[in-house]
Amino acid sequence: MLLKEVLIQAATALINHRFRATMTMLGISWGIVTVVLLMAYGNGFNSAILYGFRGAFSDGVVVMYGGQTSKQAGGERAGKPVFLKEEDVEAILEAPLVKSASPEYMNGVPLASTIRQTSAGVRGVNPDYGIMRSEIPLTGRFMNAEDIEKRRRVVFLGYDVADRLFGNSPAIGETIRIKGIPFEVIGVGTNKVQMGAYGWGPDKYNAFIPHTVANQLWNTQYVNDIVWQSLDPVFHQEAVKQVREILGARKSFNATDERALRMNDSVENMRVITGITSGLKVILTIIGTVTLTIGGIGVMNIMLVSVTERTREIGVRKAVGARRRHILSQFLMEAVAITFMGGLLGVMLSYGLVHLIAHSQDGHSTSALDGCPGCGDCDSDDGGLIERTLAGDSRFTHGSHRIPEIRIEIRGQTPNFLGFRN
Repeated sequence: MLLKEVLIQAATALINHRFRATMTMLGISWGIVTVVLLMAYGNGFNSAILYGFRGAFSDGVVVMYGGQTSKQAGGERAGKPVFLKEEDVEAILEAPLVKSASPEYMNGVPLASTIRQTSAGVRGVNPDYGIMRSEIPLTGRFMNAEDIEKRRRVVFLGYDVADRLFGNSPAIGETIRIKGIPFEVIGVGTNKVQMGAYGWGPDKYNAFIPHTVANQLWNTQYVNDIVWQSLDPVFHQEAVKQVREILGARKSFNATDERALRMNDSVENMRVITGITSGLKVILTIIGTVTLTIGGIGVMNIMLVSVTERTREIGVRKAVGARRRHILSQFLMEAVAITFMGGLLGVMLSYGLVHLIAHSQDGHSTSALDGCPGCGDCDSDDGGLIERTLAGDSRFTHGSHRIPEIRIEIRGQTPNFLGFRN
């Protein structure tokens, strides 16, 4: 009975001061909403970045291209350019900690189907490239070892390239012309979310052909870069060291000369990105916690005002025999009621807002992390949210091939950063 009376008295007091109690509850609710939304935004942003990065590289992948020596080695002067060849791929594969490797030729060329034509980046690679770069077929297949060995004129189209050439028509088995030479379409890639692009933009804006055909098509002995993957991320740094030592011996440069070989290291990039996103999550959590704390201080102040203005009532109750704990229980029940109702309202609002935002962004997240193609044939460019160069600023050219910088890009529509799936 005593508890029932305390609850009734607390409810009566809140009803008598309902405006004040409501404002206090709203303060608590706003604090809860702020904490939930900021933490959801931080977690969703982290998930979106990592998901997009996985769309560009598998674990332990390095894109490596020649640079310029900065140290003297073996009688060679500093400043000597370093160029990579297909033979270097076989040498790299001899390293115990290297799992796979692929040469990569790149060029921007015109492509034409029987009904349409466009221009896009064309990359000459081997079958391992598809695994290392997460080239998942939407239809058909990626190239295989037989395509490489027999120098078949086959092509795997990026999603956007296939759309530009064929629209809604099936592309598999059709013939397109690359620089006027016929190639059979064997596969079309998925419209994957990709963070991290180099050369002619994200993979969906490119076409992929066997490297044994590409080196004849462009008549060059040099590759634009070599893509390789370490055996395990745990041994990644040791694998990098082995690759530098092998190529240093082949190219006569100091293995410790980092400028001789420029590497876009997915493991290192992932570490940097994880550090940035983790720091962002901590900052957002602190901001939300401070806001919630302010709401708690509001409850404390309101209860102080309530106790002060009811001093005479407290005195009368004690005079008629009420104990200290009975009076304290009433005020505590008032505080608990305000906090509970405010918290419940905050959780409900947070849940509704998060799902409302997630639904409003449905359909935009697939293109949110894609960069704009570098071939100049893009119909639109919505503007970049984040564009950061992780490799060097300079570009090296050899013949008609551009050895590009590696960029991390987020462009286009705003991604679903709240991390909720419908």
